[in-house]
Amino acid sequence: MWKPSSSSSRLASALLKHRVNSSPSNVLRQAPSNPTSPKPAFSPFLFRSFHHQPQTIPLRNLHIVKPNPFSPFGSRLFSSKSFVQNQGNALKSTLSRYREAVGLQFDAFFKRNYLFLFGVGGALLCALLWRIMFGIASTFVSLSEGMAKYGFLALSLAMVSFAGLYIRSRLTTNPDKVYRMAMRRLNTAAGILEVMGAPLTGTDLRAYVMSGGGLTLKNFKPKLRSKRCFLIFPVQGSEKKGLVSVEVKKKKGVYDMKLLAVDIPMASGPDQRIFLIGDEEEYKVGGGLISELRDPVVRAMAATKEFDDLDQIEDEEDAERELQEAERKHREEIEKLEKDANR
Repeated sequence: MWKPSSSSSRLASALLKHRVNSSPSNVLRQAPSNPTSPKPAFSPFLFRSFHHQPQTIPLRNLHIVKPNPFSPFGSRLFSSKSFVQNQGNALKSTLSRYREAVGLQFDAFFKRNYLFLFGVGGALLCALLWRIMFGIASTFVSLSEGMAKYGFLALSLAMVSFAGLYIRSRLTTNPDKVYRMAMRRLNTAAGILEVMGAPLTGTDLRAYVMSGGGLTLKNFKPKLRSKRCFLIFPVQGSEKKGLVSVEVKKKKGVYDMKLLAVDIPMASGPDQRIFLIGDEEEYKVGGGLISELRDPVVRAMAATKEFDDLDQIEDEEDAERELQEAERKHREEIEKLEKDANR
C-alpha cells in the first residue's frame, strides 16, 4: 500500500493553505489589515474567485456615450443627417406647390367651362338611362323599334331635366323667397308691430348681394360652397317707416337666417335698430356689407320726392308738347280747307 511521503504531504498542506487564503472573504478581511503599508501583502488581481457570482448594476449608474458633434466623425454624421432632412423638406414643399398650382388650374378650368361640363354630364346620363330603360322594357315586352327608341328617349330627357331643375333649386338662392321669409317674420313680431304699427308692407325697392356658392375643388375633391344673400329693403307700417337688413345662408338646400334687423328713424335722436335675429357683430360681417348696401337704399328713399317732382314736370312737358302738336295739326287742316275753297 502506497503512503504519502513527507515532501508530498508538505506540498498538499501548502496548496490547501493557499486556497484558503485566496478566498474573497479572506481578501476583504486581510486588505485593511495594514492600510499604511506601502506594499500590500496581496494584490486583488491575484485573488479572483473561479466561481464568480453575477452582479446587477442599476440603470442610473449606466452612462450612454453620445456622439460628439465636435469630433470629425460626429460632424460628418450630423451634416449628412441635416442634408437629408433639408432635401426631404425641399422636395415636400416643391410637391405641395405643384399640387396647389394644379388644383388652381383645375378649379379655374371648371369655373370657365362648367356649363359645357354639366351639359356633357347630362347628355351622358340621358343616354345611360335611355339604354337601361330600353333594355329592361325589351326584356319583358315586345315593342316596335321606333316607339321604344323615341318614347324612352323622351322619358330619359324628362327625368334628367327634372333632376337638373331640382338640383338648381337646391343650390341657388332666390332673393324673392328671402324677402317673403323676412316679411313673414316681421309681421309676426309683436315688438316691431307695436313700434311701427300693423300691418307692415314692403316696396319694390330692394338691394341684394350674393356671396359664395358654386362647386369648387379643394385638394382635388369637389366641394359645394355655402351661398349667402345680403338683402336690404324699406318697410312701412301704419305709424312709422323702417329699413330692414337681412342676411341668409343657404346650406344643403336649407335657408338659415343669420341676421334680421330693422332701423327705425326717430323724431329726436339717432335711428333705433331692433334685432330680431343676430346681433351687432353679425351686422358687421363681410366688412360691413349691409351698411354699404344701406347707403344707396337710403339715398333712393330720400330721392323719392325728387323723383316724383321730376315725373310731374315730365308729364306736364309731355302734355304741353301733345297740345302743341294737336294745335299744329289743326292749323294745317284749316289752311288746307282754305286753299281748297279758293280754288
